[in-house]
Amino acid sequence: MNGRGGPVALLLALAVLTSVPFLVDGLDLPVFYVVLLGSMAFWAGQATSWNILSGFSGYFSFGQGAFVGLGAYTVAVLSGRQSVDVLVSLPVAGLLSMLLGLFVGWLAFRLRSLRGEVFALLTLAVPFILAAIARTNPAIDGGQGIVLPIPSVAEAVGGFQQLVYLLFLAVAAASIGTAYLMTRSRFGWALFAVRDGEDVAEGLGVPTFRHKMLAIAVNSLFGGLGGGVLAIQLGFVTVESVFNLTVPLFVIVMSVLGGRNSWIGPTLGAAIIVLLQDRLAAAGFEGWSLVVLGLVLATLVVLAPDGLVARFNDRPFAISGVTLAVIAGLAVANVWGTPLDWVVGGLVAGVVVAFWPARVWPRWSLPFDSRARVAAITAPDPTPASVASPGGAASASAEAGSRGAEPTRATEAVAPARPPATRPGTPLIECREVTKHFGGIHALRGVSLRIDEGEILGLIGPNGSGKTTLVGILSGFHQPTSGDVLVGGVSIVGRPGHAVTRLGVARTYQIPRPFPSLSVRDNVAIPLLFGTPALGLTEARREADALLALVGLDGRADANPGDINLHERQLLEMARALATRPRILLLDEVLAGLTPAEADAAVQVIRRIHDSGVTLVVIEHVLRIVNQLAHRIVVLDQGLVIADGEPAAVMRHPDVVRAYLGSGAGAGNGSAAAGGVSAGAQARTQAGGRITPATPEGVADA
Repeated sequence: MNGRGGPVALLLALAVLTSVPFLVDGLDLPVFYVVLLGSMAFWAGQATSWNILSGFSGYFSFGQGAFVGLGAYTVAVLSGRQSVDVLVSLPVAGLLSMLLGLFVGWLAFRLRSLRGEVFALLTLAVPFILAAIARTNPAIDGGQGIVLPIPSVAEAVGGFQQLVYLLFLAVAAASIGTAYLMTRSRFGWALFAVRDGEDVAEGLGVPTFRHKMLAIAVNSLFGGLGGGVLAIQLGFVTVESVFNLTVPLFVIVMSVLGGRNSWIGPTLGAAIIVLLQDRLAAAGFEGWSLVVLGLVLATLVVLAPDGLVARFNDRPFAISGVTLAVIAGLAVANVWGTPLDWVVGGLVAGVVVAFWPARVWPRWSLPFDSRARVAAITAPDPTPASVASPGGAASASAEAGSRGAEPTRATEAVAPARPPATRPGTPLIECREVTKHFGGIHALRGVSLRIDEGEILGLIGPNGSGKTTLVGILSGFHQPTSGDVLVGGVSIVGRPGHAVTRLGVARTYQIPRPFPSLSVRDNVAIPLLFGTPALGLTEARREADALLALVGLDGRADANPGDINLHERQLLEMARALATRPRILLLDEVLAGLTPAEADAAVQVIRRIHDSGVTLVVIEHVLRIVNQLAHRIVVLDQGLVIADGEPAAVMRHPDVVRAYLGSGAGAGNGSAAAGGVSAGAQARTQAGGRITPATPEGVADA
């Protein structure tokens, strides 16, 4: 239903469900079925709206009860005390709840620390605050409760229960339809990126704050609308009936059971839980319903942590066929209870099939996954890519090593002499007396440097010298404590990360940080969706394929990031950074942990990136590589620039020798000092690693 048939299926289901109230009398069905379907619609709408924020973006919220409660009391006060028409009070309820959600979001999302359990606790406090206000304020409730009149429009649709059902259905349809459309748009993809790595998404040009605010606005809007309809159904609203933990706990359970990664998962979870509750109550186990539901949920979550939709996606035809066959068989035999009991029996049979050993049922793919991920993530045979791409030989070497074979080592230098630097001109980046303090730690102490357009700048220094902190400031990830940073003459101090990215600055990470829920291709497509100009998904994927070919990953486009090796993940980092269309690319130790063959292959990729017109800053401990690539080298030590100039001169600088070898190192012989820096530094920083320390002769030759 993520394909072209999704909208058609949704509209067809909506048409059938909308006709239910008008068929009750003709089919001589009890109104009970309308009430039960209305309850399913209420919970489906609430669980889906919660999932838009908490499932898609990963911000786990306990605030659904606050939005529902505020919506309920808005309708209760307006309709019950001010005699405002119900159809007028409902939009007001949604609007006020949305304003509350935006306030909570503005408060929480501005501070990066308010994530995870801190955000959950913040949202948990909101319904308790609102409940106390309602209980103590006579103008709202005063502890007495509010009686609502029966809406006058009820008779026009067949009765009160029919009206409530249609209103619940309208809210649910709008919520589910919104979730579906989000999975097909930049909005939803931005939230998926936020969930997988918010800082990375911001650095790739995704305006994360804006999309999180939109998510909580949608969540709270549907929460308030559903709460308003709930008030109409209850007829008597009290603090205890709407401001309680039932709503947040149930929507969480329903979403987790159905699948938080799916737009339809919460609806499936809501239907199952409401139906089981009803059948347990009908069988006389109402007091045990929560116990039974808890055991069922715990079992299913352990067996299917991704939700039932993911299991259904594995075997759609087998599960559907067995479920329908069991329901039809029970109906024909007319044994065991009512039609609802037959449905429960069919669902149980379907769940059994879902968890039956894989060898029994063939695997078909039906893409219910919210991210429209490529179903076949198993990568093709990498052998052709190994021949065609520069990373292929290195990948084959790494794979051979993982099988216990001796990795192939480079017998000669792959990288030719570095290209000539462009003439100095207007600097692309200027740092002016930049300092950065983390509490009592002074990571940078007045760094000033310039990076000219077209050059390759090597940034080196001992561990803890401030290199990664400087990269974070240049990319907008950190804000300097003092000083200024100009990109193309524009100050980036105070600008969010995505705004810095749009000025043409991109970076990679020491430890690759791909989005684990997206394929390799879609990882690269994300920044293209939010670039200038912003591309559509089809065009973004096409351009992503071209960038993957540039770095030698064209044979791994459909793979999951967890299925590729370290070298390939480093190449993915480069391709994804290039997708932001940068003027300057900050390569933060992209060769760390690679074999010599992989490192040389990566150097070839870096050269191709530079030849395409991108200015590069190479942050690296492997001095052999830096000397091969850099036109100019800047050395940091203890947050200060201690050398800046041509590689050969920098390597002979006495302060550089002391920084790498200690204050007792001699610097009398320039060539020996250069070799000492290379061998000593790499022996200290790469001890135990996979890269062989460079020899003094290698540095001298460079």
